[in-house]
Amino acid sequence: MQSVLLCMVLVIGLLPGGGVAQDANKLSLQLVSGQRAPQEELKVDTLYSGTSQKKTRDEAIQKLPTASLPVAYQQMVNSVVQNTSMYRRLPTIRCRVDHRIYRFFSDHPDVAVSLWRAMGVSKLQLRQTGEFEYEADAKDGTVGVISILSRTPTECLVHCHGMFQSPMLTKPIQARAIMHVRTAFEVAADGQQIVTHNADMFVAFPSQTIETIAKAMAPISNKITDKNFEEITLFVRMMQMAMTQQPGWVEQMAGKMDGVLDGRADALLEVTAQCYIDEKRRQGQVTGTPISLKSIQPPVAAAPAQTMVK
Repeated sequence: MQSVLLCMVLVIGLLPGGGVAQDANKLSLQLVSGQRAPQEELKVDTLYSGTSQKKTRDEAIQKLPTASLPVAYQQMVNSVVQNTSMYRRLPTIRCRVDHRIYRFFSDHPDVAVSLWRAMGVSKLQLRQTGEFEYEADAKDGTVGVISILSRTPTECLVHCHGMFQSPMLTKPIQARAIMHVRTAFEVAADGQQIVTHNADMFVAFPSQTIETIAKAMAPISNKITDKNFEEITLFVRMMQMAMTQQPGWVEQMAGKMDGVLDGRADALLEVTAQCYIDEKRRQGQVTGTPISLKSIQPPVAAAPAQTMVK
């Protein structure tokens, strides 16, 4: 999820009308028995703040994994990097999340977006059109095409072309971006799994006028970009809590999903079941409590209504 969603939300969000950013309050859903989720659990840790320093940008360019790319992809990357209007090193964020959950949403970002719609927090649509390509539509005149150029278990390089069209404009406003996401996986002493990630973003505006406006707005847009990155990570953390504490809620949301390929909802529920059972086992090992069939049975009561935590 992180690479495609980041490129989509952060780049499309820079365009006028690109209102696809998630609201942290809306993501803080009541997950268990109508009670407020513990705030100490529903959080992520920012290890390093975002920056746009030239030194960091130069370092980021050197670390772009372009050497093994096809020539056409190398040219695509260079076209953006050499004409960068905006650069941002996003915050380094640490999050407690099962590695399988993180990888699932990384591999299936369309599921995350469909869940946003099912939860009522976004109208954004993301449709997979090829093995490594997605089309996004924010339903406000903002559309985008996202292509995965390369991906390994710990790195992902993505290209995004966003466009905003309006009857008020004589021609569309466009933006192209390259996003390089890096992820580290670890396991804590108590068995909890942890993910740490950050990203470099290069954005190019073909229009000199739009570039000038974007640079003038950089102090504000940088804060929004950093916050969006944090809130996307917060969504992953929220899904970790839901999948390991309230699988019935996840099943309800999966039943409302649309706009995804066949089998995606079943795959989400399969990962949920695996992570739910394994978390119960981990808790039993930490507390010394024997694992019984009853203890790992998921809640069967209807999940609470979608109430936003203020």
